[in-house]
Amino acid sequence: MTRTLAGLREPGAPGEPDPEVPGRRRAGWRRRLYMTLRTEHTTPGKVAAGVAVGVFVGCSPFWGLHFALAVLLATLFRLNRVLVYAAANLANPLTAPPLIFAEVQVGHRVLLGDWLGLTMEEMAEEGLSGLFRDFFVGSLIVGTGLAAFLALAAWLIARAGRLPPAYQDRVDAIVRRYLDVSIRDAEAARFALVHDPLLPHLLEEPVFAQARRILDLGCGRGVAAALAASAPGGLAGDRSYLGVDMSERHVRAAREALRDVPGASFVATDLRDFDPPSADLVLLVDVLRFLPPPSQDALLRRLGRALAPGATLLVREVDAAAGARFRWTALLDFLSALLPGRPHHRPGYRRASDLRNALVAAGFDVRDRTTLRSSSRALILLEAVRRPAVVPRGGSSA
Repeated sequence: MTRTLAGLREPGAPGEPDPEVPGRRRAGWRRRLYMTLRTEHTTPGKVAAGVAVGVFVGCSPFWGLHFALAVLLATLFRLNRVLVYAAANLANPLTAPPLIFAEVQVGHRVLLGDWLGLTMEEMAEEGLSGLFRDFFVGSLIVGTGLAAFLALAAWLIARAGRLPPAYQDRVDAIVRRYLDVSIRDAEAARFALVHDPLLPHLLEEPVFAQARRILDLGCGRGVAAALAASAPGGLAGDRSYLGVDMSERHVRAAREALRDVPGASFVATDLRDFDPPSADLVLLVDVLRFLPPPSQDALLRRLGRALAPGATLLVREVDAAAGARFRWTALLDFLSALLPGRPHHRPGYRRASDLRNALVAAGFDVRDRTTLRSSSRALILLEAVRRPAVVPRGGSSA
């Protein structure tokens, strides 16, 4: 038996006190420092320079001082300090032996014209001062070469993955909201905003900008609500967003991060027991496959009954007929289910054609909206619009 919206407790709903969630607080200085270190100087040029400096420091013979050198040089040249130190860890317990060996050999070759022998007699003849001399010179040469190569690779990667400045500003503002909750939630929000192609794609969808009532089934931490609230007009006036998720922890994070957004509310419940209210736009993103197929069909039928003609349902799901791409996505689903707090339902994967048929049977007209900008891997994006009710001849619609 399904539970109606009226029967669900909605802490954090507009105008209602929420005893479970404390008042909105600013992130502590440690979280603000983390945010600064995480986001400072991240243009492609700065990223490349940070990698170059870090790699050069990591290749230097000044063991024990790499951290201090990385922070000092990053601060001096206004580079990302976390990135520079991470790049300096190119020299770590696993890579240090072959790296030092290569540097000593290169230094010996440049200074004396031949490779250093590996016998004890040749090592003793070289002496500690000679070995350090070879090491120092070789570190300059190898460090410069590796720094240039890895900096170029970092520049290409950063340039390819660079977000438009307006969207990057929006991402940073949203992440700051979740930083008030925890670093873990802030990083999860950032990952979704940067790596899920559907989220920036939604900002270009007129239905997302114009829908008066948005219903997000499987909302997670409410990142889509934060995105809607950050758009021009936001969730002000008569616009509203209702997020539904079975993870109480994610719902608590969403409530706390967005408690100052009057149009956003969240409930924690199982979608198999949820009777959806009417809405102009319903998001059903990467959710259906975690319900058994009969429950999927039942939810779609309930949506068909609840939505008015012309309402839009956006469904993103895995196409079980996608071959190797499907198997890769199924493996990622399996691994993500091992994370703490994730539901452990057996996935109910379906072919795209079967999902379309289920949507049509529930009363929707369906068209495929899958593009690289809206989906990836074996995922498909379907836009389902509620059909007008059929009026019997000589009668009236029900």
